[in-house]
Amino acid sequence: MLQQALSANSDTWIEMSRDIDMAQMIQTGLQRGCQNVIAAGGDGTINAIVNAMMKIDEVRRPNLAVFPLGTANDFAGTLAIPDDLNQAVEVFRESQPIAVDVVRIHGSGVERYYANVAAGGNCVRVSEELTDELKTRWGAFSYVRGAVGVLADMNSYRITAEIDGERLDGFDSWAVLVANGKTNAGRIQVAPQASPVDGLIDVVLIRDGDLMDMVEVVTGNLLGNFLECEQVVFRKAKRLRIQSDPPMRFTLDGEVIDEEPVAFEAVPGAIRMFVGQDFARE
Repeated sequence: MLQQALSANSDTWIEMSRDIDMAQMIQTGLQRGCQNVIAAGGDGTINAIVNAMMKIDEVRRPNLAVFPLGTANDFAGTLAIPDDLNQAVEVFRESQPIAVDVVRIHGSGVERYYANVAAGGNCVRVSEELTDELKTRWGAFSYVRGAVGVLADMNSYRITAEIDGERLDGFDSWAVLVANGKTNAGRIQVAPQASPVDGLIDVVLIRDGDLMDMVEVVTGNLLGNFLECEQVVFRKAKRLRIQSDPPMRFTLDGEVIDEEPVAFEAVPGAIRMFVGQDFARE
């Protein structure tokens, strides 16, 4: 399907594999004179390619195009890339890439990057509920389906955060979201004000509470105004440092990581990406 969609591009080199060294693939492409890398998949594919590209000197770093062929395709939505493959190919052919931010995390001596959203706390438990069968059967709605088993038994985390020097001393939290893109977990609006070109991260801390508080947050999320809920602390920032008891695990672009992040930092204009004509640049 992908090869057919790109058939008109005679200068396109296609390398397709699930088990591939992304960094080596990109280096090989650069040696062959390639200027663009295509992420044909979901947010996890974009994440793997972004981490590989950030190992390359900025002056040699290729452009990145996204063809949304995954389960949720959240970051593609933020970039206004059409879900239809042929239309996504047209964006690649007709538009000029722009400088897009990514986010750097530090934790346990490890440095990693992500493009869309880091989600910590009970969000990780939802991700761990997902099986390949559930993703295949429910598609993007699999994330909602996976949340059903978690809502009845939410964990609480005592967190302390420092956001651009502003200290928020320990309070109990259900979840922490650090966003570069607007949506997560199947186009659910978790950071409606986020922009991957503003040089900032959107920090969303959801306080612990009772059942009615949970209902308010979920309802506000569905209505698009959950950032106004009393249980939600929202900041735009360049940097975030966070500590949690018990340690809070995170997903990066939907993939569960073992390390506990300690610091998050926006990396402005790190990678040039192709965006759709409806991309919001504010």
